[in-house]
Amino acid sequence: MRKKIMNGIIVLFVLILIGGGAFFLLPKVREETAGSRNVKYTLEQLYSLNGHFYVYFNREDCPYCDNVKTDIEELAGHEKVIMVDTELLKGIQNYDWDAHEAKYDVEIGEKTDGGEIKFYDGKTEKDIKQLYPPLNYKILWVNKRYAELHEGKEFGKVYAVYTHPVLEKDDLKKENLIIPAVPILVEFNDHEVINYFFDDKEIIGHLNSNTKPLDSYWNLD
Repeated sequence: MRKKIMNGIIVLFVLILIGGGAFFLLPKVREETAGSRNVKYTLEQLYSLNGHFYVYFNREDCPYCDNVKTDIEELAGHEKVIMVDTELLKGIQNYDWDAHEAKYDVEIGEKTDGGEIKFYDGKTEKDIKQLYPPLNYKILWVNKRYAELHEGKEFGKVYAVYTHPVLEKDDLKKENLIIPAVPILVEFNDHEVINYFFDDKEIIGHLNSNTKPLDSYWNLD
């Protein structure tokens, strides 16, 4: 009888240990694969991981991040997704948006004295949309405030603004990882970045989501 009691106590003790271990291990698994939690990783750790996975770079108080939160959580239901708050990550580099604007933005029209938008060379809105697709551009009329903040932009002109950051292979290495802004979804495979999707509209496009981007394509008022 005493032996049976002792065996029962041992079995109970083992079950408690297993349950306790699961309690401490499961939250870490959830952090690394899904949900809204951010994990404090180093770049060394991210680039050391094997296989295929996504890293979703975001931060708090980011409306564009909030806009795709549900889409990212759904992606994490069938892909490995690591959520990283850029405020917690050291070693990332900044992107030169001023040089980007000077190189890639295109002046395509102007607003007449009567307030009408006139595109150059007789182009229509349909032509503009084909030449400068909404996934990577926005069409913007420059007001005085915008002209003051963006060197090279002339008040009253219309520009096709290229919103997709252009990153070379070296810009995506561990030693020189550039994060232009958030949100950005970066696709890794065996220690290398193989693709990236910037801002809410590119992430929405990659995931074939019905979520609407926060910014409109036509910004002509």
